[in-house]
Amino acid sequence: MATFGNRVANTRTRKYVVSGGVEVRALKRVRIGLVAGLLVGLVAPLSAMTDTAEARTAGLSAESRVAAKSIAKPVLTSSAKAVKEGDRLTLTVTVKSPRTATSATFQKWYVPVYGTASWQTVKTVKVNGRRKVRFKRVATDENTERYRVFVTYRHVARPVVSNAVSVTIWRWIPLSDYHPYYTTGGTTFGTTTINGVAYTGWGVDIYSHTGSWESRFTPGRHCRSFKAVLGVADISADGSSGAITFTADDTQVYASPTLTPGMSVPVTVDLAKPYRFGIQLLDTTPGATTERDAVESWPVLGEPTFLCTGV
Repeated sequence: MATFGNRVANTRTRKYVVSGGVEVRALKRVRIGLVAGLLVGLVAPLSAMTDTAEARTAGLSAESRVAAKSIAKPVLTSSAKAVKEGDRLTLTVTVKSPRTATSATFQKWYVPVYGTASWQTVKTVKVNGRRKVRFKRVATDENTERYRVFVTYRHVARPVVSNAVSVTIWRWIPLSDYHPYYTTGGTTFGTTTINGVAYTGWGVDIYSHTGSWESRFTPGRHCRSFKAVLGVADISADGSSGAITFTADDTQVYASPTLTPGMSVPVTVDLAKPYRFGIQLLDTTPGATTERDAVESWPVLGEPTFLCTGV
């Protein structure tokens, strides 16, 4: 029994030792588990908050992208494709999704003499649910004006831009801006008087008495019209007469009536963009010669101008 008791005692001791070792290890595991649990508990809420914020941001960006893709470009149109310098025109933008549109900005393409061309804002207006927004302009540029509009929308980060619209500008260019490539002589630019009205013009020089004169100019296929006030200068003698004709690429396109002192004939002649343009002046006074006469005329043009673009 003693031996058994010793074995039992030893066994208990071993169990105690074993169980004691288990207990120590268990306590350590519990402590580690508690710490790990606390760390997980702290990290999990932060991770959840971050995921939620990212989801919200991603959601807004996605919404903005979807909205931007679903909104068509605004459409800009002009009341005229071509106008004369100083004419008024209306540009109309058709706004897509007007209920969510906030503003429309009207821009003009500006080309400085020196520097870089760029879009310059002319005016910004609120859309206020309107499907069509109009902008009024006066044509002032040479040859061409370009416009565009961009529209801003709620929940869309970037504005939606229309295609650019170009308007051709025609302007009156004085004949004096063109140097004749051919002339018979005896003609000049300067101030003349027709029927008591002073004009800046072109015509026969007072010292010339040849009876016929001609000059040819090169508008270079840029001009569609020519206008002037025709007559004989007021220094022409009573009883004298004259005539004026125009040619375009060597084809006559206009012939005046007989011009006498006191007459002024405003004319506008349509042209098919000729390369060459000629003006012929004639002294048609009865009995006129190619020398100085007692009665003679000096045909002239007051304010002669071409209507052109592209120059």
